Amino acid sequence: MTHKNSLGRLLLFIFVGLILGGILSEALGALFGELGVLLNAGGYDNIVHHFFTAGPDFSIGFSGDTPQPVVIDLYFVKFALGLGFKGNALGLVGMVLAIYIMKWSGER
Repeated sequence: MTHKNSLGRLLLFIFVGLILGGILSEALGALFGELGVLLNAGGYDNIVHHFFTAGPDFSIGFSGDTPQPVVIDLYFVKFALGLGFKGNALGLVGMVLAIYIMKWSGER
């Protein structure tokens, strides 16, 4: 990687792309959920809403609806750790788009 395409910059662009894609996905999911109610097309939880909002859900330390962090007790110090990741279709699109923008941005 060159100076303008460092690993830190790549991770930043991927992170921002995933966040923006996730926000857009949730917004479109809510829009199509409401349209499903208004048009009597399966209610709020219709297939289009499900496409935009559903995806793999990976978490360490969080289970179900109540987050319970993993607690590591070393007698003199105690750590509470937790990490969660929720992917969806537009998050992946946002990540790819951010990498493409990173590739063509910078000095020429």
